[in-house]
Amino acid sequence: MNRLRFIVRFALLAAVLGLDLLLASCGGGASVASTGSGGVGTGGTGVSMGTVTGFGSVVVDGTAYSSATPNYYAGTDQSEAAPTTATSVELGAQLSIALDAQGNPSTVTINPELVGAVVGLGTSGFSVNGVPVRINSNASAGPVTYYSGIPGLSGLADGMQVEVHGAVGVDANGQTYIQATLIEQLPATNPVTRITGVVSGLDLAAGTFRIDTTTIRIGTATSISPAGLTLADGQVVNAWTNAPVGTDGSITAQFVGIRSLQGMSGSVQAGGLVASLQGTRFTLSGIPVDAAAPALASTVAGLVAGEYIVVQGQVDASTGTVVATAIRAYAAQPAQVKLKGTITGFVNPGNFLVRGVPVDASQAQFLAGSATSLANGVYVDIVGSVGNTNVVSAATVTVRSGAPDGGTVDYEGTVSGVATTSSGTQFTLTYSADGRTSTAQVALAPNVAFSGGTAAQLANGQTVEIEAVNGTSVLTAYSVTFLKAAAASGSGGTDSSATSDTSGIVYGYNGTSFSVNGITIQVNGVQPSGGTLADGVKVEVTFVQSGGVNLAQEISLD
Repeated sequence: MNRLRFIVRFALLAAVLGLDLLLASCGGGASVASTGSGGVGTGGTGVSMGTVTGFGSVVVDGTAYSSATPNYYAGTDQSEAAPTTATSVELGAQLSIALDAQGNPSTVTINPELVGAVVGLGTSGFSVNGVPVRINSNASAGPVTYYSGIPGLSGLADGMQVEVHGAVGVDANGQTYIQATLIEQLPATNPVTRITGVVSGLDLAAGTFRIDTTTIRIGTATSISPAGLTLADGQVVNAWTNAPVGTDGSITAQFVGIRSLQGMSGSVQAGGLVASLQGTRFTLSGIPVDAAAPALASTVAGLVAGEYIVVQGQVDASTGTVVATAIRAYAAQPAQVKLKGTITGFVNPGNFLVRGVPVDASQAQFLAGSATSLANGVYVDIVGSVGNTNVVSAATVTVRSGAPDGGTVDYEGTVSGVATTSSGTQFTLTYSADGRTSTAQVALAPNVAFSGGTAAQLANGQTVEIEAVNGTSVLTAYSVTFLKAAAASGSGGTDSSATSDTSGIVYGYNGTSFSVNGITIQVNGVQPSGGTLADGVKVEVTFVQSGGVNLAQEISLD
């Protein structure tokens, strides 16, 4: 795709994100149709902004969109949005999805609100970069806070580096706060600082403004986007940098993104907290909403500031206002977590992964199948909820006899038979599913993204994990992750034939053991590959159980 076509395609998303998205290159488009139902973007271009509440497609505030079709990007401390893979999207993450003329996702960008150190930890929250973070454990008040690499609120500590996703709120005093939907522990060496909130005290001559009590410094080296918009008090912005925080707590912004839909036309779904409520008008994370439609009168009359709602409507390009056609309140229909896909990292019914999300099905009602039928590679439909933990508690589980056509599957295995023809690259994947060794033909999707390696490294003998669309005769992979070479095992003397695997973020590391996904692992003398063990790093672990203890056999860092 040439650069000009790419810039045109990204014009909509840039207006939403306030990011400088002039990327030097990109992958091709995808041809898989959306698995979502309902409306946003149908019949025209559009955008969906909100919280990830499930997978199987990617589910944003209860609405499903194909996870196979888009190109994925992560908001970073760089001048470009960094290309990433679908597997980088986590439960609770804040997403902006650009939709094409058929309502299919074309791009997905992951947007954290805050990155920095925890300060003032209490029973209901803390602050990051001077912005209060509120924990939500009430499903009727919005998506419940999900923790990644932390065993809940109790796992946080002052000074810990975290990435916070959430809905932007404004309290009665005009102070910004974030109602957290995802809190992820980062390594202590994290160099990035990120802050989101309402601009106040703007002084262009001095090159400063404030978000709550934090001073943001801007200058000629600061990139402000979207182009054509000017900073003003009252705007919601996201500022980030990899420059050190000043001794006075100020942040020198390298990039400032203004949250605005001005200049865009099309359909919108937006989830967030009601603010600046005046009659039939209010804002959601800085986006103005006009809810004057007569059919919405009773709903609008019941709205209160700080309430989490999902709005659907059309955007007025001249003002960036969303003219609402529907409003859904979480208080009336609290969204449950929905997961569809193949099991990976199976340990027992109380600990396995579906699309990277730790699941506890030990107390679930099985609508089909049973706990004894759970295993790696088994396709399941799960409905559950997030408690004050980093696990989804399954309320119901449906075990399928196989992945449906068009279903999302995740398999880890060995590559063989790599062949590149005029129609693309294909290979055979040998993997373990339901206790059996299986093979599948895999074709790379046009929008395939690689993690941990490049397309040139896809060769016979490589160990990879793929996320793919299931088909009758072929799996169409849109995400390929290269897994690290096996590390040297310790001398525990255990039976390596009865191994289990898991992957996630390390926490509670004390030099001899650590936890990941609620499992305590003994290092067992294993030398990790790919880096050094520490809290906040991502790992893949192979382990065996011996005498009630989980002994590492292989540890590799992402």
